[in-house]
Amino acid sequence: MDIKYNEVIGSFVNTENDEPVTQAELLQWAAENPMPIKEPKKSNPALMNKVIESLTVKETPDSTEIEEGVETITERG
Repeated sequence: MDIKYNEVIGSFVNTENDEPVTQAELLQWAAENPMPIKEPKKSNPALMNKVIESLTVKETPDSTEIEEGVETITERG
């Protein structure tokens, strides 16, 4: 039995007769047709460090160094 999703009725149906399948039939089909497990991509630590380094601000665009700390705002009036 082949199963597909029918968007019109919002249900999984048997492709032979377009009749909705039961939950038991769907579970049996899933057990007989497992999806392949994809291997996760391996990370590249050197590339990650390069990306992080490129996103880290060390100087302002006008080449003045950034000062550490918090600027205060004073009320005038």
